[in-house]
Amino acid sequence: MAAALSSYTVVVPGRVLPARLSRGHVAGPARRVDNRPSTQVFLRRRLLVALVFIAVFVALTIGAGSVLANRGGAPASISAVRPATTYIVQPGDTVWSIAEQLRGGATQVDYVDALVGVLGNASLQVGQVIPLP
Repeated sequence: MAAALSSYTVVVPGRVLPARLSRGHVAGPARRVDNRPSTQVFLRRRLLVALVFIAVFVALTIGAGSVLANRGGAPASISAVRPATTYIVQPGDTVWSIAEQLRGGATQVDYVDALVGVLGNASLQVGQVIPLP
């Protein structure tokens, strides 16, 4: 029986180790190789994981703070300042000068034509209320 045990393999989790026994030696139970890291390595890994979580938390906090602080764009409610719908003619005003002040994005010629269409004629009087196109 000793001749049968002279060459065999010892299976250790994670490794296969060949073992050769000389005559007269009996194989004992397989030794388990402990692959656990040392306490220092364990603590360094835990510290690294903690630092990564802290860095992610700080980055998210700063990002959320800047997003909430810089909410640019149009407000959700209607503006309190509304564009004028009428104009009161002042001394020295002409249809052309009124169009120059109030035309917005339209061309001045188009706005003058719209004002003349609203007025019906081009004569203005001081104090007259003109509905704006």
